[in-house]
Amino acid sequence: MTTSITHLTQTQQQQSQQAGPNARDLILALVFLLAGFEILLVLKLEYPQSWYDHQRLMELIGLTLSTVFLPFLPFRSAPRLCRAHALVALVLLAVVAIHGVSLRPVLVESLTLALLIIVAIWWAEVIRIARLSDALLLSAQLSIALYVANSLLWLAASLASGLLPDPFSFFEGFINPRFFGAWVTLSWPLLLLRPRLFDELAPSFVRWLPGLLFVLAALWWSLAYFSGTRATWLAAAVTLALTALCSPAARRVALRGILAIAAGYVLHQLLFVQMPSWVTGLASTDALDRLREGVSLSNRDVLWRRAWQGILERPWLGAGPMMFSATNNGIASTTHNIVLQLAYEWGVPFALLVIAATARALWRQFLRCRIETGASMDPIRLVLWMCIVGGLIEAQLDGLLSAPHSQLLFVVLVAWLLSLNQSPPVRLTALQSNLWKVLRFAPLAMMLILWWAIWPELSNLEAWETETFERTGAGHFQPRFWLQGVVFPSM
Repeated sequence: MTTSITHLTQTQQQQSQQAGPNARDLILALVFLLAGFEILLVLKLEYPQSWYDHQRLMELIGLTLSTVFLPFLPFRSAPRLCRAHALVALVLLAVVAIHGVSLRPVLVESLTLALLIIVAIWWAEVIRIARLSDALLLSAQLSIALYVANSLLWLAASLASGLLPDPFSFFEGFINPRFFGAWVTLSWPLLLLRPRLFDELAPSFVRWLPGLLFVLAALWWSLAYFSGTRATWLAAAVTLALTALCSPAARRVALRGILAIAAGYVLHQLLFVQMPSWVTGLASTDALDRLREGVSLSNRDVLWRRAWQGILERPWLGAGPMMFSATNNGIASTTHNIVLQLAYEWGVPFALLVIAATARALWRQFLRCRIETGASMDPIRLVLWMCIVGGLIEAQLDGLLSAPHSQLLFVVLVAWLLSLNQSPPVRLTALQSNLWKVLRFAPLAMMLILWWAIWPELSNLEAWETETFERTGAGHFQPRFWLQGVVFPSM
């Protein structure tokens, strides 16, 4: 243990000796701003009728671009990518052999998850080599600022028209306002950290940044309260409690988070409760209304019982990837619990392996955050750890890891965190070098198979969704992969 901690400390000291940010980093931040987060947060495009479908399409386009550029960039992580390819190939072969009856839905889900894992390794290497960590931090903060500004303008327009803001129409781009809470869970800790890009470029502006970021975090949380996402509030509470156990520096970060959340509630009462009531004379929605529902699970208990029954029926190999969406239960196409969904669709042994690997990785990152003090501390690691932990907590109550927007953002955060780990230079053997020349094109081939698998729905998406909507008889959409998330094995 002592040797491990010493090694970690030396690694962090090496990181702290790297050169500071420069103008190039700021330019890269703006590029990420325009080409990355804004595609999902600000653009209001529709394909063909649902923003949910647009988000899934944007995720697929992002994966496609990654697989196109991956083969032509040299990486020190080529051996890691080779191992990932081998593991993915074994899992895919096993899944297809076991669940080949419903081949297309199985391929859609398993290939999407496999490609997300592979490109996460690639993204981590790109972020590490190009030193984009600070650029990504600034991009995320600017993206949130633009979304908040757009929301406040929308609120002002609603009040000027004498209309009360309704959460189900206010959060444009989210088929359900509860989905917006996932964005807050995965991003609000990033607002607790001052970007270092301005230290050299605009030092006179630095003293204003903490206050501006605090106000932005409070406004972000005011929207989270208005969305009524109770899972977001629970995830924040647990995350802050775990963060406080990390170190004195982490406790200071947690305290800033608590103050921002409290200020967000005050702003929520002012902007979304008192002001609308004063302008329109009508009673407005209060976040406390959701809290008064107490322990109501909103039919989650029904989903959990059905998932548990399916696990008991097929405990070893599961029903197959995405096959919970074929249950047509009339409520939702996901279990709203990532552990139950893994066990139901992939089997209990596989779910236990994923849980063990995740717990081990989170614990290792917790130890890194715990031993980092003073000049060797990297606060970005801590806030990213908070984002990922919060996301995993909320995934036990919501479909955070199934919805396209939050799924992609979660993978970006994981890649970002991985990029902070300095990997030693690796010299490829002749066999590994020759193997990589072939395997580097494997993700692109997988992407082509994925496009082939989804093309029957994608080419006639609106008609397909209308048909499945009528066949389910649920009376509402149950999104998972597309807007109508129910998948019939025969389709």
